[in-house]
Amino acid sequence: MPWFYMSDMLSQGTDSIRKYSYLVTKMKFPVSTIPTFVSISKMIVHFFLLAITIGIFFAFGKPVDIYIIQLPFFILLNFLFFTVFSLFSSLLSSMSKDFSNLVKSFITAVLWLSGILWDVNNIDIPWLKKLLMVNPVTYIVNGYRNCFINKVWFWEEPKRLLCFVIILIVLLVMAIWVYKKLRKEIPDVLS
Repeated sequence: MPWFYMSDMLSQGTDSIRKYSYLVTKMKFPVSTIPTFVSISKMIVHFFLLAITIGIFFAFGKPVDIYIIQLPFFILLNFLFFTVFSLFSSLLSSMSKDFSNLVKSFITAVLWLSGILWDVNNIDIPWLKKLLMVNPVTYIVNGYRNCFINKVWFWEEPKRLLCFVIILIVLLVMAIWVYKKLRKEIPDVLS
C-alpha cells in the first residue's frame, strides 16, 4: 500500500530538481521547495490508494477498527521521510546524473529488504531482524501493517520509533548541509 508512494518518491523525487530545472535556471525559485511539491502531488495519489485499500478491507468483511486512528501518524512520517530524502537525493542528483541512476537501481533492494512483501517480524535470525528493523522504510511499512493487520499501537514499539526519528534527523541535517553547499551551484550546473 505505501510502496507506490515510496517508489515514486525514490525515483521521481530524486529527479525532481532536474525535471523542473527551468524553475531554477529561468527564474529565481527556491530549489528546496521543488521536492516538497513533488511529494505533495504523490501524496494525493497515495490517499486515493489508501481509500481503495480501506474499501477492499470492507469488501472482504474486515472493517477497520480503532487502530486506524494512528494511520495519519504514519502518513506524516512517510511524507516527512521521503520529502527529506528527495531533497537530499535531488540535490546530489542535480550535480551528478549517476547518483540518480544509483538510487533507481537501489529501489529494488529497498523493496526486498524493507518487508513490503513479507513481514520482518517473522524472521527467526535475531541479528538479521535487528538489522532490517533499522531501515526507516521498514518502520513505515510495519506501521501501515500494524494499522490494518497486526493491531499494534506505535507507542508499543518505542525503540523502533526512536531509531526512525534519529535517522530522519540525521538525513535532515545532511540535506540542509548539502543544500547550503550546493544551492548557488545548481543553476549553473543545470543550465
